[in-house]
Amino acid sequence: MAPRKSSTTTPKAKPEPAAPTFDDSKPTAEEEIPLPTNASPKTKAQADAELKDFLDGGAGGEGLRGDDSRVRGLRDDIRLKPHQVKGRLWMKEREDPAQKKFGGVLADDMGVGKTLQTIACILDRRRTKDQAASGWSRATLVICPLAVVPHWETEITSKTTELKAIVYHGSRREALAPKLPNADVVITTYSTLQAEHSRGKDTLTKVKWLRVVLDEAHTIKNRATKTAAACFDLKALFRWCLTATPMQNTVEDFFSLFHFLHIKPLNDWARFNQLIARPIDKGHGDAGLAMKRLQVVLTHVLLRRMKSQLECLKLPNKTVKLISCPFDAQELAFYRALKDVSNAILKRLLKNKEMDGSKKYMNILVLLLRLRQACDHPRLALKDYEEALSELEQEEGPHVIPKTFLDVDSDTEDEADGRRKPRRCQGCSARLTRTSMAGKDWPEFCINCAALQVQTENLSGPLRPSAKVKRIVRILKGVTWGEKTVIFSQWTSFFDLLEPFLMGMGVKYTRYDGSMTMDERAAALHEISNDPRITVILVSLKAGGQGLNLTACNHVILADMWWNPAVEEQAFDRTHRVGQTRDVHVYKLRVEETVEDRILELQERKRELARTALSASSVKGVKLSLEELVNLFK
Repeated sequence: MAPRKSSTTTPKAKPEPAAPTFDDSKPTAEEEIPLPTNASPKTKAQADAELKDFLDGGAGGEGLRGDDSRVRGLRDDIRLKPHQVKGRLWMKEREDPAQKKFGGVLADDMGVGKTLQTIACILDRRRTKDQAASGWSRATLVICPLAVVPHWETEITSKTTELKAIVYHGSRREALAPKLPNADVVITTYSTLQAEHSRGKDTLTKVKWLRVVLDEAHTIKNRATKTAAACFDLKALFRWCLTATPMQNTVEDFFSLFHFLHIKPLNDWARFNQLIARPIDKGHGDAGLAMKRLQVVLTHVLLRRMKSQLECLKLPNKTVKLISCPFDAQELAFYRALKDVSNAILKRLLKNKEMDGSKKYMNILVLLLRLRQACDHPRLALKDYEEALSELEQEEGPHVIPKTFLDVDSDTEDEADGRRKPRRCQGCSARLTRTSMAGKDWPEFCINCAALQVQTENLSGPLRPSAKVKRIVRILKGVTWGEKTVIFSQWTSFFDLLEPFLMGMGVKYTRYDGSMTMDERAAALHEISNDPRITVILVSLKAGGQGLNLTACNHVILADMWWNPAVEEQAFDRTHRVGQTRDVHVYKLRVEETVEDRILELQERKRELARTALSASSVKGVKLSLEELVNLFK
C-alpha cells in the first residue's frame, strides 16, 4: 500500500487512532431497523386536518426585506451577502412555534453559504425562558460527515464572538458528555451518532436539544438504515436539513427529510407512499397530481438558490467533458468474458423462484459492480471488492449482499432427497455437465469461466496500465504548470494501482480516503492547498466527495461513474465554489459500449426527476426497476 500522506514522505507505520472510527454501516436484513410509527393509525380525517394545518402556515419568504447584512454575534468584518440575508430571515421565520413552524430544508447549491446562514440562525434565536422551563437545552447539535467537522469548527471559531463549539468525537467523548446540554454548539458525526445509538448509548438522544441540524442531510435518504433511525430518535424543538441534493434517487428520498422534520401528515410512510411516492414511481395517471403535491409541500419547507442565479457569486467557468477511454484488445477480451459469465449467472438468477426479489436485486447489482470495476482496471474485478460492496449498502440499503457469485442457486432439493450434490463451477456455481465443462486444463470451471481465467492470467502483470490509467496520465501531462488536479474514485484499490504510474511520472501527490485519521486527512488537505510541489490529490468519493474545499485544484478527473448524478456533482463542486479563481475543467472517464453507457442514461433520468420535484414542470421520471437493471446488460 502506498503512503497515505504523500509521495514525498517515507512511509511510516500507521499509528493507532485515539478512538475507533465508526462507519455509517447499513444493517443487514436481520438487523433492519423498523421505522418509527405513530401510536395509532391515522384516519383520513386526521391526516387531512394535519395537512390543512401545515398548509395554513403559508409558504413564507414572499416579500421578505432585509438590507442588514450584520448579525449580532458575528465578527465585525463578517457581512452576509444579499442571498444570505434572505436565507437568514427565512430561517428565522421558519423557527416560530406560535405559527407551528419548527425548521425546514435549506437546499442552497454547494458553496452558497449554508453553514454561515445556519450560524446566523443560531445567533438570532437563543433559548427563551419558557423553553428553558420546558426542559429544552440551550445547545444546537450539528451532525455532519467526518470530513465536514473541521469546517464547522473553523467557521464557528473564526466568524463568531459568542459561540463556543464542542466536537463530540473520538476518545474524549465520555469526558465531554456532561457539558453537552449547556454548550452553544455540539458538532458530531453521523457515524458517532449511529454507533452509539446501535449500542444503546443515549448520550445524544437523551438531550432535549434546542435545535438539531443535519448537514449533508441526504445521508439519511434511506429510511430503513441505522443512521436514519438514530437521527429520527433525536429530541429537538427546531430541526433543520442542509443539503444541496435533497433528492438523489427517487422522490422517496424526501420522506426521510419529512419524517425527521415532523412534517405532518407526510412523516407517516403509508400516507407519503399513497399520496406521492407510489403514483410517481409507478407512473400512474395521477403522477402529475402527486408531483404537484410534493411541490406544494416543498414550497413551504424548502429554500433553494443556485450559484448560477446569484449575481454576487460569479464564479469562473466550469466545463465538463466526457472522455472516451477505449479498451485495448486484452481488456476488451476480458470484459467480454466477464460479461458472458455475468449473463450466464443472470439467467439463472431470473429463473430461481426460491430467491426473494430483494436478494435477487442485490445479486444483479453485484454482477453490475464487477463490470463497472472492469471498466476502471481489470484487476479490480479480480480482487476482493468488499469496499465496493459497502458502497452498494450505502446506496441500496439493508439487504444481504453476496460476497461472491456463488449465491445464485439452491441445493436444498438435492440434499433433501439424499442425492449427491452436483459438481459446480468454481467461478459461477453453475452445474457442470459434459457440454458446459471446460477442457482438461480447467476441469473445475465452465467454459465461460475458464475463458475468464485465461484473460485473468493475461492481465496479471503488477504494473499493467488500464485504458483509464493511460487516459489519466495523458490528462495530467496536459495540465498547465502550477495548476492542481483532484482525482475521484469510488475504490481506493484503484488508487493503489494508479500510484506507481504517478510516481513514474514524477508527480507529487497526496491522498484522502476513509482509512485515514482526522489528523491525516487534515494534513493531506493542507498539503494540496499549501505545498506547491504537491499537484495531485487522490480522493475517495465516499470519504471526500462532499464537504471538502478543494479550490486549490481546478482540474477534476472522475475515474468512475456512479448511478447517482448528485454524488458526482457534489464531488465536482469541491473545486467549483467560492474561493476558486481559475476556470474549472472536469473530465468524466468513460469506456464506450459497456455498462457505463447505461449509467449515463440513468443519470439523465434522475436529473430530470430531481429538476421536476424542485420546480413546477411535469413529471417524467420513474424508479429503476428490476427489469431495467436487467436491461443494463444489453
